[in-house]
Amino acid sequence: MEESLLEVKHLKKIFHSGKESFTAVEDINFFLEQGECLGIVGESGSGKSTVAMMLTHLTEVTEGQIFLQGKDITHAKGKALRETYRELQMVFQTPAGSFDPRCTLGDGIGESLRNMGISKKETRNRVEKLLLTCGLTPEYADRYPHQVSGGECQRAAIARALAVEPKVLICDEATSALDVTVQKQIMELLMKLKKEKQLSFLFICHDLALVQLFCDRVIVMNDGHVEEEGTPEEIIENPKTEYTKRLIESVL
Repeated sequence: MEESLLEVKHLKKIFHSGKESFTAVEDINFFLEQGECLGIVGESGSGKSTVAMMLTHLTEVTEGQIFLQGKDITHAKGKALRETYRELQMVFQTPAGSFDPRCTLGDGIGESLRNMGISKKETRNRVEKLLLTCGLTPEYADRYPHQVSGGECQRAAIARALAVEPKVLICDEATSALDVTVQKQIMELLMKLKKEKQLSFLFICHDLALVQLFCDRVIVMNDGHVEEEGTPEEIIENPKTEYTKRLIESVL
């Protein structure tokens, strides 16, 4: 059997604060195939973002393993971690907060390219192409985060994530801070990227309508564990647990 692009086994996260400890994620298992979009849904506090933070090494894994293309990246550091970031990138909920306010968008998008030793001129060319791919004109490279709208900033954040040509794009509530019209435009962009670049997505979201539109499979999270999983249709039309039924009723 061919290995999955991304696989998570028995993932657990415990946060400690003084003498108190809190289990945010408990025994999470899932896989993601090439070109597939896996949705992770659940209420605030269900552990969705903690999973994303463990995958991107923004927080340590307490227990369990993460495999990327069959390679254990759970505790990757240094060179191994840099290699991981070339395959796996994340788009955050608040686009402006993910850019350095003192640097232009072009600097932010080109940072990973410069770190790879690509010349200034070639980096600029690639940055302009990435902006065009994401629906922005090349002039946006010279603007600062505070000079653009939320939607434009999120397009730039997607361009930055694409710079290293990753295989997996993690979107953590990437549209929830945007108004409905802009949200629709960003979803159209993500759909285009999925189709044209054969990108795989981990799509963390609380909006079941968007998940139904975009995802091939869905995991429902509740209180740190997986409540159930299936296709969006299976989950929405035939929920197996009370929690999922309530989740669907609250949005439909």
